[in-house]
Amino acid sequence: MYSQPDPSLPEHAFVAHPFTRRRLLALAPAGAAALVLGGPAPAASAADTERTALAQEAYIWGFPLVMMETCLASAREQKVPVNRLFVANSLATPATKAGGPNNDTLFGSAWLDLSREPQVVIVPDTDDRYYSIQLQDVYTNTFAYIGRRTTGTRAGAYALTAPGWKGRLPRGVTRIAAPTAQVLALTRTLVEGEADLPAARAVQAKYALAPLSCYPERAVPAEEVDDPLKFPILDLSAQGAAYFDKLCKGLEAAPPPSSDRARLARFAKIGIGPGRKPTRNADAVPVLAQAALDANKRITQYVFAVGVNGWTVATGITGFIKDPLYRAAITQYGPGTHVSEEALYFTARNGPDGQALTGANRYALRFAAGELPPVDAFWSLTLYGQDWRLVENPIQRYSIGDRTAGLSYGTDGSLELLIQNDEPSEGQANWLPAPTGSFILVLRTYQPGAALLDGGYEMPPITLA
Repeated sequence: MYSQPDPSLPEHAFVAHPFTRRRLLALAPAGAAALVLGGPAPAASAADTERTALAQEAYIWGFPLVMMETCLASAREQKVPVNRLFVANSLATPATKAGGPNNDTLFGSAWLDLSREPQVVIVPDTDDRYYSIQLQDVYTNTFAYIGRRTTGTRAGAYALTAPGWKGRLPRGVTRIAAPTAQVLALTRTLVEGEADLPAARAVQAKYALAPLSCYPERAVPAEEVDDPLKFPILDLSAQGAAYFDKLCKGLEAAPPPSSDRARLARFAKIGIGPGRKPTRNADAVPVLAQAALDANKRITQYVFAVGVNGWTVATGITGFIKDPLYRAAITQYGPGTHVSEEALYFTARNGPDGQALTGANRYALRFAAGELPPVDAFWSLTLYGQDWRLVENPIQRYSIGDRTAGLSYGTDGSLELLIQNDEPSEGQANWLPAPTGSFILVLRTYQPGAALLDGGYEMPPITLA
């Protein structure tokens, strides 16, 4: 999840564990008439009921597309150039405006337009440093990764091609076929700590983009900026009936796969389809506006994570998600949700007493010897305020994990992290400072091992210290 207010939706997060049933909260039908003088509400006609159901279905199915189109429109308004990569020059701090930033990686982003010709993504040898370039189409499908888990850490060049492209690539360039002509690329580059920041910046400075016709002579390196992720915090339901006009515009620009033809045929019954404008039908506007509100509730209230030892987590995020409601739910805060194999996030809001975590208490998170989170990359524990912002503290430590220098282990090999407002009597080594008020914890695991993915490993509970 960086732009998302709730990082429990991993950059951006979740379906349930394989052993957990997912639950969809039932909602009252949209547009139900109010009771008058205690009498029964008039029954809706069959046509009205069908139109309401189809409008909600269309809202949910089209949510990722409208969200991405809205983000892209915002980028255009901010005059963000396409086919240019922008990367952060520093790690996130409490001054970072975006909700739920991690303090582990430098971020970057690029809006790619493949309609004229392929774009070549160039990466350096990172010497086994974790990095990932997540590639999402306009339906938020993560159709590919370039990076440590998938392509390794040696230097390489990858040509992203639009649907229907035919041509030849230069020797040494690997093709990645994109499902849509518009693509969002999100980069993450690991930073071991403040001392490692210059080295991490040097790595991402070698990321580059080039149109195929100009490769490799005119490759443009990544440009450092203060904030490369200028994604708006969205409430798409606030667009009302106009949401469906945007959906139709997006369908015209980026036709969905043939597997969705039957769905689009149903939507056409209520005026929704490529290039159409449903709001031209004045009678339909109130129904569409109400359907947007009710469908949005279904998205925000969809339950797809499981609780384990006080942590909520979900596995099973894939690049292409067939369930429209599930897909909408994990993208509701913006683009960038990792697939589970790339990262899993565990979120804790309450302590062992069932009450919200608060600086009025002292907490501990203890990993027994040999029981640290099983990852192939790294793990970290980050503390957020209730606004999902990093919290200022006297030692400027916003996360703690396997790369934190000077961690103190027990004589038996265990590791106990201390989360509290005042400095522990044991010293600062294992301290994650907390505010005086309530807070939230997120434990990130990158390249999680099989035991994390299949639920065989359980994160230990938070205890009172």
